[in-house]
Amino acid sequence: MAATTMPDLRFLAPGWNENRWSDLLATLVLTDPHPLAQFIGGAMVDDVRREVSVAGTAVRGERLDLLLMAGGEPAAAIEVKVLSDLGLDQLQRYETAFAGADSYHVLHLADLPVMVPAPWQSLTWESLLAAFATSSNSWVARTAQAWRRQLDELVPRVDGATVWNDVPDDAAGFELALRARIAWLASHPPTDRLHSDFVQSSGGGQWVLRLWKDTVVPNLRVQVEVQEGFSAYEWRPHPTRQYRDRVKGPAPLIGLRLSDTDTSEAFDWELLKKVFDATVLPDGGASHSPWPWQRTPARPNHPIDRRGWQSIVDAGSAPWLGKGFGMAVAKQKYRECLFGARMQFAPTLTLDAVRTEIGKLEDLVLSMVQAVSDST
Repeated sequence: MAATTMPDLRFLAPGWNENRWSDLLATLVLTDPHPLAQFIGGAMVDDVRREVSVAGTAVRGERLDLLLMAGGEPAAAIEVKVLSDLGLDQLQRYETAFAGADSYHVLHLADLPVMVPAPWQSLTWESLLAAFATSSNSWVARTAQAWRRQLDELVPRVDGATVWNDVPDDAAGFELALRARIAWLASHPPTDRLHSDFVQSSGGGQWVLRLWKDTVVPNLRVQVEVQEGFSAYEWRPHPTRQYRDRVKGPAPLIGLRLSDTDTSEAFDWELLKKVFDATVLPDGGASHSPWPWQRTPARPNHPIDRRGWQSIVDAGSAPWLGKGFGMAVAKQKYRECLFGARMQFAPTLTLDAVRTEIGKLEDLVLSMVQAVSDST
């Protein structure tokens, strides 16, 4: 009986320890490199280097997880992700440091996709371990099979029937549950006329579904950002209130996003007012708007952003127009700012219902794009 029992790898490769996952993967590769070859252009790996220091970067202690060698040359650079996130510009720095590699890959769980820029390629743990499970080496095959079974327990299973606020009450589980919900929405786009992706917010912690359409103005797009309305600053556990009773629900932000700028002073507040006047606020306050707008005043923090917001309020705009992010993000490496208005969906919606509501924003986005054209 013991000979047929599947190994339990929970202590050998716990989900919170990416180093152990990398070590075990390196062991599989060195024992039998053949299953990996199909993912890295056919190269036959004969050596694996772990935790390779990234030279020429200002980020102290940065290391590439796996550098796969073939015939003394770098065949592939692999950055391993399980439950953690990619850092800002991390892949670009790694690409520069290991410019001689034949291919670049981010290894991640299928249910927690990451956006990877070319030449980096997405590679899932599920597909990789499925390949190793067919190894001619019995230990490699058996270990990969057991490891693959473990993946199903790492990420909360969600589908269209999942209720948004049906979340666990521990902080780590709560954060992962929200990420899984946004990931599900990203993998089931509510519209095919808008571009979309799935990224970590500039403030950290939260994950964001973005949908957008470019305008005729260079570096300007109409963008929707969907995330939980319960800010990351409020995630601290509460002694008497569970997370499911505290989450606010999805809170889409829709507005104008200006990119490739290191100052929000370049943001066109007058154009923002014109676009919303034409599409959302024809009565000046949208008192009969069908959309569930958050009506609290925007009041941006930075003096430059506050001045821009005050200018459109003084010109007759609704005070709740002007929410988003400005100078604090623009002057970082993100180099972007976005201002608009925020909605608030109910926390009791299923993911299918959230998807339907987001899909209804498509026509609003397209009308805003047209309003930009009409105003410039």
